[in-house]
Amino acid sequence: MTCKNCGNELNGMFCSNCGQKHIEGRFNLKDLLHNFFHAFTHLDRGILFLIKELFFRPGIVSAEYINGKRIRYFNPLQFLILAVAVSTFIAVNYSLFGPKINTDTISGIEETQRFFLEFNVFIYKYFNLIIFISVPVISVYSYLFYKSSGYNFAENLIFNTFISGERTVFYILLTPFLYFFKQHWYIIIGFYYIGWIFYFGFAYCQFFKGKTKHIILRYILLIIIFVISAQLLSIFIFSIFFYKGKLIQ
Repeated sequence: MTCKNCGNELNGMFCSNCGQKHIEGRFNLKDLLHNFFHAFTHLDRGILFLIKELFFRPGIVSAEYINGKRIRYFNPLQFLILAVAVSTFIAVNYSLFGPKINTDTISGIEETQRFFLEFNVFIYKYFNLIIFISVPVISVYSYLFYKSSGYNFAENLIFNTFISGERTVFYILLTPFLYFFKQHWYIIIGFYYIGWIFYFGFAYCQFFKGKTKHIILRYILLIIIFVISAQLLSIFIFSIFFYKGKLIQ
């Protein structure tokens, strides 16, 4: 009996070479449904387990994953992509927050004013997608600011991917409040941003070794630079791919 994944000779239910479980028979609907729900509900390796662990131990989970304890954790990139896809779908289809502006109905405004009005609408609609794009940016900064920690860029990218996915989950959990209290969306989003900044700070203190005071001071500077960079990146993306007007006549 051989492993269907790598062809290695099997001596039990799991392959000693690649770790895959021995599979018999063809795929059926029961197997498909089992694997789907298993990915979400497995007590020691599903998405719900990862969300719980990242809430309490974001830096520790990331360090464990980097150091080789990977089988119990959902893949960080898949986690982020799934969270961003769900949050973007909700934001785009339900217009949960932000002012409803149609610049075509506004007369007497300059092209620059029109640009930034439409840019604000773009941010409100696609900000979770922008979070996804900005993960490599904040990873560059964390690598440079905490280079003495010994983590390379790829390891910083894994860390920031994990906590950015968790941040997006926070947004998804807030969507019922944004839906039922739309007139107060700015208050809810304000709490979201405050929670994001404190959560990232908590994660950075867990992940990077050193004096907590030094980690926090570097983190504050990192966040300031990152927010400015993310804003400039968003303006660039919007102006190139989304804006239909002309800023320069």
